Amino acid sequence: MSLEPPAPTGPVPRFYAAAGLQTECYDALHTSVAGGDDVAFLRDLALETGGPVLELGAGTGRVAIPLAEAGLAVVGLDRSPAMLRIADAKRRALPPVVRRRLRFVEGDMTAFRLGRRFGLAFAAFRVFMSLTEPDAQRSALATIRRHLRPGGLLVLDLFDPRLPYLEPGATMTETIEVRHPETGRRVRREAIERTNDPVDQRVTIRFRFTELDDEDAVVREEDEDLVLRWTYRYELWHLLELAGFERLAEYSDYDRSAPRYAGEIIAVARRPARR
Repeated sequence: MSLEPPAPTGPVPRFYAAAGLQTECYDALHTSVAGGDDVAFLRDLALETGGPVLELGAGTGRVAIPLAEAGLAVVGLDRSPAMLRIADAKRRALPPVVRRRLRFVEGDMTAFRLGRRFGLAFAAFRVFMSLTEPDAQRSALATIRRHLRPGGLLVLDLFDPRLPYLEPGATMTETIEVRHPETGRRVRREAIERTNDPVDQRVTIRFRFTELDDEDAVVREEDEDLVLRWTYRYELWHLLELAGFERLAEYSDYDRSAPRYAGEIIAVARRPARR
């Protein structure tokens, strides 16, 4: 008798689209991100501006919660109800004084209306790359700009494309194991398929999430597709300029290192005070 679950049928869901192993184990899978301490970097900028702060793609509150704990008023926007349920459960467990400074809102970063302006807006950990069409990128930047006060800052984090990995047919394997925060079982994340589209600057990576018991039998198995659009650094700065932003700085990591090939593109831009 096979212990393997039946093969999934129907379309493979996008990342974070529904509750499952991916969202349940998100915090365990992402205890750190590429390029250093993004929380400290963003907290320092937020304190310089005085807030309030808008996080785009807030997920489970990995960044928003520490900023609220630092005394800042924070709104976290995300389009995934499954992720927001986790974030809100964490918010309810905070001390009342912190909880009052923090709000999570379901919404799409390309078209939202919050009725207030912010001193800092940011999309951490490559969230902006989930916008897979140029029209969506421009719409998001225009919407973000309307929500920044004059002189307000925007931080975007993207990866600087490592070109050999983006050619048609290029593969990249990755396997990570963590413990499920509730069941304690092992959860394995594997990149099982990759499709590169250099014309549209889009990569689709199929990840398989497998929960295993102590006998290595499969308890649950789920596939999700991560679809990202890569953007070259000068393309990004042109988009920001067209959207009405001024260039302030660019770094290759959150230690503020100079730009370099195949690092991060951490762009810091400003809504001009005069407009």
